Amino acid sequence: MPKISTAKPDPASASGSSSSTPSQHPNVLKRNQACHQCRRRKLVCDANRPCSTCVRSHAHAVTHAPAGAVVPDHPECTYDEIPGIIGALDPPKNRYEKLENRINELEALLKDQSVSADMDSPNLDFSDLASTLPLNSASATGLSSPISQFQPSLATYQMPINFTTVDSSPSDPSPSALASNISSSPTIQIDSGASMPSTDQFSYDVFWPSWPPDLPLPNMLRHLVEVFFAFHPHAGRLFHGPTFMASLSLPPSHPKFPPTSVLHAICAVGSLYTVAVSPTPEIVKDMAPGMFNDLDYGAAFMSASSASPSADEIFGNRYKTKHHIDSFAEQQIKLARRAAEEAIWAGKDLFENTQALLIIVWWYWCNAKWVEVFMTVAQVVRSGMPLGINVSSPFHPISESLRAPSLIPPPEDLVEDETRRNTFWLAYAMDRMASCSNGWPMSLDDQDVSQLVPAKGANFDLGQNIWPISERQHAHTKDLLLIHPEDQVDSFGLYIKGSILLSKVKAYNLRFRSKRFSGDPAFAYASSYSEIWERDAEDGTMDPRRTPAFVEVDHIATMFRQTFPLHLRNPVPDGVVDSHLYTACLIPHLAIILLHDPHAHVDSAGCVSAFKILEAARGILDLVYAVRSTSYDISLLDNFCAFAWFMAGRVLVRFWHAAQEAKSDEQIITLRAEVEYIASAIAKFGERIPLANRYYRMINDLAMKTCGEKILVTG
Repeated sequence: MPKISTAKPDPASASGSSSSTPSQHPNVLKRNQACHQCRRRKLVCDANRPCSTCVRSHAHAVTHAPAGAVVPDHPECTYDEIPGIIGALDPPKNRYEKLENRINELEALLKDQSVSADMDSPNLDFSDLASTLPLNSASATGLSSPISQFQPSLATYQMPINFTTVDSSPSDPSPSALASNISSSPTIQIDSGASMPSTDQFSYDVFWPSWPPDLPLPNMLRHLVEVFFAFHPHAGRLFHGPTFMASLSLPPSHPKFPPTSVLHAICAVGSLYTVAVSPTPEIVKDMAPGMFNDLDYGAAFMSASSASPSADEIFGNRYKTKHHIDSFAEQQIKLARRAAEEAIWAGKDLFENTQALLIIVWWYWCNAKWVEVFMTVAQVVRSGMPLGINVSSPFHPISESLRAPSLIPPPEDLVEDETRRNTFWLAYAMDRMASCSNGWPMSLDDQDVSQLVPAKGANFDLGQNIWPISERQHAHTKDLLLIHPEDQVDSFGLYIKGSILLSKVKAYNLRFRSKRFSGDPAFAYASSYSEIWERDAEDGTMDPRRTPAFVEVDHIATMFRQTFPLHLRNPVPDGVVDSHLYTACLIPHLAIILLHDPHAHVDSAGCVSAFKILEAARGILDLVYAVRSTSYDISLLDNFCAFAWFMAGRVLVRFWHAAQEAKSDEQIITLRAEVEYIASAIAKFGERIPLANRYYRMINDLAMKTCGEKILVTG
């Protein structure tokens, strides 16, 4: 509305007297409060905007306008701008109500994805725009060229989003410009023919001025977070999904916006499940300078796959040349690690950055980076002690001086408390599972873990704790691995208990000699077990299986799955796969293999350990048959499954070789078919997960070296 400045109002008139106050004469205006048009025409004005006199005059002009005359669409009604008067004409309460109603209308329009182009109100709430702003792929990846250079070479889950780039210096930062560029929320669908959008689909738009420069822009970030929660088996336990997604919609400057280290790590892991980013190429030995200048990673992998490092190479990065260009995931992992370490050094967001390091470990493990896994998971697990997430009441030191305070404040609610507990157990499980494949010691002794067993997922999602601490199971609960209350334990709880079983097996194999040397009675040979195991050819009295500790662990491994609640004994009910339960069902078979494999004589018909590992390997094979009989994408299973399958295949290769030595053609055909089926499952797993591809090559090399035959994989 046009405004015309004027002289100061008359103080006498402004102050008025008792006879001229508006409260006594509501229809009498103060001086200069009438509109300019009424004052000029000497007419009565009611000071409405526009006033009723100007409205009537405009209506009369429109009705009686001569032909060809141009009449304004709205009445002309202007006022002086008098300080202290305009605000008083509109009571504050009504103004605030109008503003709140307007904000609610705008938020409803944003949610319906049909925002009007006329949104110039300065009261627009931008808290929901983070999820819908267009993305700038060049800034998102931190590369000098757009993300479209990473052309997908693997059919996977498509993100049907119209990608747009964003100008870092927008010319129109107005609310209407922001609202006019809102795109539809990303959805996930399976499309085997998915491809990246072409560069002509990219345009320039405005974007959060405080957005972290190395993060993918909001649309891409939200997509990667969504696929992370949709497909990674542990995402919904490491974070409370609804809370995390809500925080992602906040402005980057908001204190509850997720730390950049967490978002970088999620982007790296989430990139495994989408065609929006090309997978990380495998390192090859004969990398020539400039090999990747054209960024055709798929062609580079196919042309040099035969020159890849050994499948069990623990320092694969040594083959990278100075011309190597990091993939999107590699860049995000480096950014995540740097951000997490810098924040931890500064004492900021200690728990959240520990979560980020755990996600980084998952990416290292997925890409078979053995040393990085061992070093980083140790940092994560040991960080749990100063954070106080490895213990719960009443397990605390006797001395008050030893009760070190936690470096993080107490949890605000049940969800935060359970999130901390889940984070520790996931780190613990990762440490135990990763250490199964080597002889390196574990990062934290079981005696230092006194945490509660995780609550059921339904209770965690709802923020409920229906059981008091005194009634919940602890890590030190007697017969923890053989008693599973149906109303307290779900598949994730069994998964964590399985990792405790693996810890017991690893501790026995690793510490047997030192414990026996120290005189631990549990590791002393007992004559009462002499008839259980066959005598070793060299010295039957030195058989480690003739110790109480071995018998106890073997009994737990044998009975573990049999004690599951009835509704949790089948990991593939009606073709629906529960990743945590499937892994929990694999673990006891693998534990038996790890426990008995050093003592098995596969060429001896009377060897009990040989019988046990063969039975366990075929138990794992049955679970492979079960999961592959469904339409489930096996690459979405926990990465530990690939290791369990490999160990089963390794046992079957040993028996295959023994059958060759015995010239048993029937057994050779059967065992070879079993090995090839397991290898085919691992190869299918390896289409997405590099770790599984490594295990496939390892079992192939083992079959060639042991049996002299190459494994044929079909389907």
